[in-house]
Amino acid sequence: MILHKTIFKELSKNLGVVIFSMSVILFMEKFVRLTRLFMGKGADFSDILKIFIFLQPSILLLSVPMAILIAIFLTYGRMSTDSEIIVLKGSGMNFWGISRAAVTLSVLCFLTLLFVSIYLLPRSMYSFKQTLYETIVKKASMTFEAESFSDIFKGTVIYVKDIPSEDNFRGIFVYREGIGTLDGPVVIVAESGVIKSNPAEGLIKLSMNNGLVHTFNKKSSSEMSFSNYDFILTSGIETMEKIRPEEIKTLDLWKGRTGNKSWVIELHRRFALPFACLIFGLLGPALSSKVGKIGRLGGFSLSLTILILYYMLLVLGEGLAKSGEIPPFWGGWAPNLLFSCITVFFVHIAYKDKPIKRF
Repeated sequence: MILHKTIFKELSKNLGVVIFSMSVILFMEKFVRLTRLFMGKGADFSDILKIFIFLQPSILLLSVPMAILIAIFLTYGRMSTDSEIIVLKGSGMNFWGISRAAVTLSVLCFLTLLFVSIYLLPRSMYSFKQTLYETIVKKASMTFEAESFSDIFKGTVIYVKDIPSEDNFRGIFVYREGIGTLDGPVVIVAESGVIKSNPAEGLIKLSMNNGLVHTFNKKSSSEMSFSNYDFILTSGIETMEKIRPEEIKTLDLWKGRTGNKSWVIELHRRFALPFACLIFGLLGPALSSKVGKIGRLGGFSLSLTILILYYMLLVLGEGLAKSGEIPPFWGGWAPNLLFSCITVFFVHIAYKDKPIKRF
């Protein structure tokens, strides 16, 4: 019907605007955490663009369910303010007819997000970390400034007196908490050095000349002079060999879920968040039809309140599951089950067209 196409078109426009806005906001929130790395390394625009693209699946996993609820409240709130809902009910259209466009859109978003969560997410997160690490390696020399301390490399503080050229240093001081099999801190001073990087192998090496290595602990200390010494630097970003649960393919998560709590939690999360699209796709029309003429601003405020509650429960559930207080299933699905019950209630009264009692 033309009516359903019109509502669907308006919903789609609002959904697109909200998803775009949420994607930018969530990306900037993540990018702020990386600013310290990028500002010191002079990342190229192409690197930032690739990172933005690789982060989108993880961002969409959060933003799409939010966008569906907000878009529905914006659309149906506007329709309620303009008395279009009353006209549709007066023409004999029931709840399912009025909410048909919203339900269709939520099903499409559910299927799309399920594909993103199961297939694209682990691949994009692995590519994101690889791109980020390669950027750090390629721009390693830009980390340092003359006569200043740098702690960008985990557990290591480096001071450089002078930088005659981009990769060459003079007057080097290095302090690290521990290195190799040594338990105590390590202090290295050197006359000069050069920083070398190998993006393919993910290595950053500081080759120093004419210096001294001093190690010490509670019982003893030792010194060793050198003419040439290669010091391997490790960045604050995890090395590529350390795979996080969100970087693991879904099938591998399923196969290795036994005895691995974090993998089970991630597996439930990949299915629970897309399923939220269906819940909000039904809750939005049912609730908006019973709250009266609240308009766009009222609908936006109400949807934000619901979303804040949902994601608070989600974060709380995942935290309790990680600590072992509740099973991983309840950690991932408890918010969905709670809001499913709320949705069933509002859908029932919307379908029966029974007004909510005001207290």
